[in-house]
Amino acid sequence: MAMSSGLRGRRDSDEDSDVYTPLFDDSEEFDPQTAQEAKGWDLFLEIPIRKESGSMATSEWIDLSVKVLKVLAYIVVFAVVLGAAVIAKGTLLFITSQLKKDRQITHCNKALALDQQFITVLPLEERISWLWAIFIVFAAPEVGTFLRSVRICFFKTTPKPTRMLFFVAFFVETLHTLGVALFLLLILPELDVVKGAMLMNALCFVPGVLNAITRDRTDPRYPTKIVLDVLAVSAQVTSFVVWPLLDGTTVLWLIPVVAVFISLGWWENYVNADFKTSTASVLYLNTLREGIKKSRYYMQRVLSLVKIVVFMFCIMIYLHVNDDDPAAFFTSVGDAFGERFYTAYEVQVLIIDTMQDISNYDVTGGSIELPVYWPAALWVAFIQVASAYVCFGSAKFACKILIQNFSFTFALSLVGPLTINLLIVFCGLRNANPCAFRNTIPDYLFFEIPPVYFLREYVGREMAWVWLLWLMSQAWITQHAWLPRCERLAATDKLFAKPWYSGPLIDQCLLLNRTKDSDVDVDHDEFKDEDESMASSNQDAYDAHPSDNITRIYICATMWHETKDEMIEFLKSICRLDAHQCGKRIERKYFNIMSPDYYELEAHIFMDDAFEVSDHSSEESQVNRFVKCLVDTMDEAASEVHAANIRLRAPKKYPTPYGGRFVWILPGKNKLVCHLKDKAKIRHRKRWSQVMYMYYFLGHRLMDLQISVERKEKMAEHTYLLALDGDIDFQPSAVTLLIDLMKKDKNLGAACGRIHPVGSGFMAWYQMFEYAVGHWLQKATEHMVGCVLCSPGCFSLFRGKALMDDNVMKKYTLTSHEARHYVQYDQGEDRWLCTLLLQRGYRVEYSAASDAYTHCPESFGEFYNQRRRWVPSTMANILDLLGDAKQIVKSNDNISTLYISYQMLLMVGTVLGPGTIFLMMIGAMNAITAISNVNALILNLIPVVLFIAVCMTCKSETQLMFASAITCVYAMIMMMVVVGIALQIVEDGWLAPSSIFTVVTFGIFFITAALHPQEIICLLYLVVYYITIPSMYMLLIIYSLCNLNNVSWGTREVAQKKTLKEIEQEKKDAEEAQKKMDTQSVKKLFGNSEDDSGSMELSVAGLFKCMCCTNPKDHKEDLHLLKISHELEKIGKKLDSLGAVTEAPEAPRRRSTLRLRETHGLLDEYVEEDDLSADTPREERDDLVNPYWVEDPDVKKGEVDFLSTAENHFWKDLIDTYLRPLDENKEEQARIAKDLKDLRDKMVFAFVMLNALFVVVIFLMQLNQDQLHFQWPFGQKVEIAYDDESNIVQIERDYLMLEPIGSLFLVFFGSVMMIQFTAMLFHRMGTLTHLLSTVKLDWYCTKSPNDTSQQAILETQAFAIIKELLNNQKITDDPVADDGIDATHVTRRNTIKNLERRRTLKPNEVNLEANFEKRLSSVIQNPKSEILARLPSLGGTEAARRLTLRALQARRDSVLQERRLSQGQPCNQTIPLRQDLGRPSASGPYVNRSYEPAFDSDNDSPLPPRRSTVRFRDPNPM
Repeated sequence: MAMSSGLRGRRDSDEDSDVYTPLFDDSEEFDPQTAQEAKGWDLFLEIPIRKESGSMATSEWIDLSVKVLKVLAYIVVFAVVLGAAVIAKGTLLFITSQLKKDRQITHCNKALALDQQFITVLPLEERISWLWAIFIVFAAPEVGTFLRSVRICFFKTTPKPTRMLFFVAFFVETLHTLGVALFLLLILPELDVVKGAMLMNALCFVPGVLNAITRDRTDPRYPTKIVLDVLAVSAQVTSFVVWPLLDGTTVLWLIPVVAVFISLGWWENYVNADFKTSTASVLYLNTLREGIKKSRYYMQRVLSLVKIVVFMFCIMIYLHVNDDDPAAFFTSVGDAFGERFYTAYEVQVLIIDTMQDISNYDVTGGSIELPVYWPAALWVAFIQVASAYVCFGSAKFACKILIQNFSFTFALSLVGPLTINLLIVFCGLRNANPCAFRNTIPDYLFFEIPPVYFLREYVGREMAWVWLLWLMSQAWITQHAWLPRCERLAATDKLFAKPWYSGPLIDQCLLLNRTKDSDVDVDHDEFKDEDESMASSNQDAYDAHPSDNITRIYICATMWHETKDEMIEFLKSICRLDAHQCGKRIERKYFNIMSPDYYELEAHIFMDDAFEVSDHSSEESQVNRFVKCLVDTMDEAASEVHAANIRLRAPKKYPTPYGGRFVWILPGKNKLVCHLKDKAKIRHRKRWSQVMYMYYFLGHRLMDLQISVERKEKMAEHTYLLALDGDIDFQPSAVTLLIDLMKKDKNLGAACGRIHPVGSGFMAWYQMFEYAVGHWLQKATEHMVGCVLCSPGCFSLFRGKALMDDNVMKKYTLTSHEARHYVQYDQGEDRWLCTLLLQRGYRVEYSAASDAYTHCPESFGEFYNQRRRWVPSTMANILDLLGDAKQIVKSNDNISTLYISYQMLLMVGTVLGPGTIFLMMIGAMNAITAISNVNALILNLIPVVLFIAVCMTCKSETQLMFASAITCVYAMIMMMVVVGIALQIVEDGWLAPSSIFTVVTFGIFFITAALHPQEIICLLYLVVYYITIPSMYMLLIIYSLCNLNNVSWGTREVAQKKTLKEIEQEKKDAEEAQKKMDTQSVKKLFGNSEDDSGSMELSVAGLFKCMCCTNPKDHKEDLHLLKISHELEKIGKKLDSLGAVTEAPEAPRRRSTLRLRETHGLLDEYVEEDDLSADTPREERDDLVNPYWVEDPDVKKGEVDFLSTAENHFWKDLIDTYLRPLDENKEEQARIAKDLKDLRDKMVFAFVMLNALFVVVIFLMQLNQDQLHFQWPFGQKVEIAYDDESNIVQIERDYLMLEPIGSLFLVFFGSVMMIQFTAMLFHRMGTLTHLLSTVKLDWYCTKSPNDTSQQAILETQAFAIIKELLNNQKITDDPVADDGIDATHVTRRNTIKNLERRRTLKPNEVNLEANFEKRLSSVIQNPKSEILARLPSLGGTEAARRLTLRALQARRDSVLQERRLSQGQPCNQTIPLRQDLGRPSASGPYVNRSYEPAFDSDNDSPLPPRRSTVRFRDPNPM
């Protein structure tokens, strides 16, 4: 195919460019045989062994642990939600029971008189305290809502509502508050607690009515549903009259008003608008709801305070209605919450009716004054508020990790019944024995106990049975909570219509406020015709296609000089992701299962500096050894992943304006494209490769589509670039976890995972711990407090829409013209890209569950050179961020002033870190060796000053050698420090400042590691990290800043073959050197030698020169010239061997279609020898038609294809605009070198001066620590002495001193570590939530009834079944283990038999989809028990597996039937599975037939005639 894009670019022949094309190559037909048939003598195989390292390390115990945690989450969250809600409801009823005026409560007589009975009446002061308690219960959630709204409005952008929207919201919230106030202050105090708890299930009137009105009338089950709606509303209406009629209390007639007002607060969640069938009034309500939702936080800043004020006025009205002073709510606060007494009255019980157990009291006149426990009301209010909040948080957690049915809906549905039963038990115990709760509840307080009846009479006479109707009607109205369809890690705004809760009615609020998830899934089926269905839709304002919402992932890997092992690890990761995507595609294509996790994939490798001069001719270019290594390792990587010997088809080759391109079709039909960059045609280095793929995918492949703007915007939002390094190792789950984060937050511009360094040796061990601490603490803190500042390019996911924003992609193409640009732009391109995203308001996040493994530097020099790039670029980008802090805080909702302050604190620590380490070494030497501080200062100053001098004057190799020597010395000193700290702890005790700081620091490390059990092994490298602190935090900073002018890459530098241009330039330099030496020889003959020089010289116009005090001149330059001259002959011979002749004026020019500009030729004209050009016909080369490298036998014999005209034009324009190779202007290079050196000098001077001033100040304070210190209040030593003469006991306290250095460590590092540790705890909770949300338990108890059918089981288990069918070992009879090697005992191996069997076996197919088709048909047609036993995903028993197989077959047949009907074929026609589900293949119009297919092709059809591309030159031109 000529087009490799999934989203078609504009091509000459493209007519329907708006038709969706998937990224995978579904029209590509694989060879039926991918390897040559083995001969008898060559049947022996090398079976690839799966290595358990990196991402392939065994994770079974982790998976099992996560499943156990999921089980615990089910149980614990269920118990917490249910228990917290019951406690909140019970404490609320306890509070309202104390509000009734003149209420008589039976008092316990144990502490008074056992032969007497007592009652008490709550005074006004007691009721005032409980009124404040009910006010706190109502106001606490509203205060939280107010603070949340203020934070969001302050840090984020919230639209301002219209007056109409604000009036509607104000009206509804005010009525809701009035309803709650009337319910709590008037209704509940008049009812006993059991009736009050029952009445709480009758507050769903308005939601029930809206359900019935807005119900979809086109639903086939509409009649049934509307009948149930009417019955539910009728059941709710019965609460309006039942108890007012029975009790006769006037205030109870407020129940209808209360039910309507309270339930009105949840109206937004029950407007089910359908643009096709809904009435105008419903659509208007939907418009109001959407407007209120958008501006909710803006309005809640005011409405929350209004609701609190309204509730307070209701309390004052309540006091007035009860003939109390309304002002007493404020004036009696001191009496209510102070020491006071209540009166217990002696009474005599009067029996009125023995049959019905009715009694009354007669006060006899005696009374006793008893003290009250005044904090009781506050404690109960606190318990209620805390319980409600815990219930709300746990309910959110249950929804986020997808355990809503059991731990949310079921738990909340049990709150009412459980509360009522507990209240009946408690009230019965208290009624039987007034002292039953004497040690728990004050004797003068208790619930309002129901009248003492038999339970049968209570249920019948008091109409308590009607509560069952209310409970069932509530269950029907909130039925949507039983059918959750929310996404993983959904935000609170998506889970609940209002992102807060009502404290007094926590269970009803959560059930009624839980959003109704969308009933319409996005149809991602790319095999259906979307145009007709979308054209008839009136819902969308533009021609939207469901395919626009498909997640598209473009893998963008940059390679340079990776080793073979590193390439294999990377290619294995790509093959695993290819197989994973293939399984997802098969799930949709064969079974029509629309998984929300479906994605499309296309992998691209951008190989820098991929060409070199050909071995046989200096005029031609060939791919270098790294490209050849990549081509050779493809089959090996695929074989390791699929545990079989696989040989992929040779890659298709494309000549391109930037060099070339290889295209492989992976076993899962996804493409792997390797872009070969020629540095003579396009800029090399990583940043320009990133510019290259950003403009290719987001510019050419997306913006050039002939579709509507809205569709492009939707596609850009779901297009992601997965930036990788060429040595990365990861599992598909790591990518899907990052996609989850992207789907959760549309403002997320980039997300990165946990990077694990891979290597051996001390430097690798140091980096393992450094990376661990950096991710555990620093990245987690950035994620929680603000935004991650750097998403590393080795493994990060970027949102296409974010990169396409202003000042991101375009600004990223800036060429460095200033010294600081080279530091900020080119040395740390990943951090600069994230800085641009942050400045545009996007968020960058970190996922600790997404693991990736990358090779790290293993030598000291390579590590230092890597950090020499990272340290200055990090500081430059953070300083850029801090310099623009005001604008960033304004534009980025996730970055606050506090976060900027935190980053400033870290920057100060980075700059002054070397000085701090220097002071620490002084203190350590002083404490250990007992030398004076001055001597310790001198001893530490000498190596530091020498190192700075070496770094400023010597070569990098000398600097690194000196740094490694000092590092070894400091490592030994740090081991002495460890001994010194131990001795100090023994001497000063565990409460000394140094002891506490040491224990806390290591304690934080150990606790943090324990919370990361998978990485706890990193603690073993703590010793290496500790002893290298002086080197890494002092010497490394010095080395990085002193080499600021060195902008070379520094790592993976290898010797490469020089280009023709470089060879010719060296030849010219050598010729100039030879001429200069010849000139010197001539001058020596006339005595005009320059071998002598003098300290005093005098000359007249160059006629003569007089030198005094002559001395021999240094001959270093001459020796250098002599060395160059010796190389001249070698270079000349090399050029001759390559066929380069410098004089051939008549030779034809090499034709190139890459014309940047005439004044800037990339290469000189190549010429041929005259004798060859005259007699031998030469093939004329065109870089875009027949370059030499496509015929290179070392890169396999594969088909050659060509880019479309549109893509060719795109690459030429892109190169000409942004990616033209930089001209080697010596003057410009000299200017940049000078500017870099000046910048280096300035930075080093500023750095040295700041640290010197810091060290001087702290050191002088240290010398005067007797006057400048703090007395440490802990761990003081007490000496007691007795003076016999004066008879006096002398007590002396010797306090420990906190000197300046100790104070600095405690304040700075202590505060930073505590901030990071706290943020880490919250981040671990978020990571645990993410992990639990991805785990599915295939247990019966975790499924709803709809999930237990065979079709439901098939939908949930389809992907697991597909994975097992794609696994070769699952359905074959070979006695091999999972790694493909015969695992039987040596004595039982049938080696010869297995070898003979291989003779007849067909080679392994590399088409995973074909493998699945064949194996599925085989299992369905011949379901052997032994094979079914190897497919546990089909079911637990053999019968269940056979049932699942039948469901699988029925589902497949149904899909086949739909395909046939859609294609207009008769239903009874037999169509092969792949042919029916596949799409017709279409060969591209640019296929080059002049190259034969691969040698291993089994195509016996005659080949088309070869089209010659050899052009002969006319020997006799006209």
